[in-house]
Amino acid sequence: MFFILAICTCQEASRKVLEASMAERHEQWMLRYGKVYNDAAEKERRFNIFRENVEFIESFNADGRPNRPRSYKLSINEFADQTNQEFKAYR
Repeated sequence: MFFILAICTCQEASRKVLEASMAERHEQWMLRYGKVYNDAAEKERRFNIFRENVEFIESFNADGRPNRPRSYKLSINEFADQTNQEFKAYR
């Protein structure tokens, strides 16, 4: 029982570290692109979109396809806090 509790505790701690790291990345991204949100709720919503987009970018770039390597990689840019619908409407 103690072993299971220890594993759960470690996983929770790891998740919190990753979340804090992502929050720091979001803060750095905000500084780089001059992003300011109207309130904490909007900032949290944009952070969640940013996190999802970063996870997609990292997953896409890590997709090792030895038979057909990608000819390009994705990167984080000024649109990283937008949904696909918002980005499409922007263009």
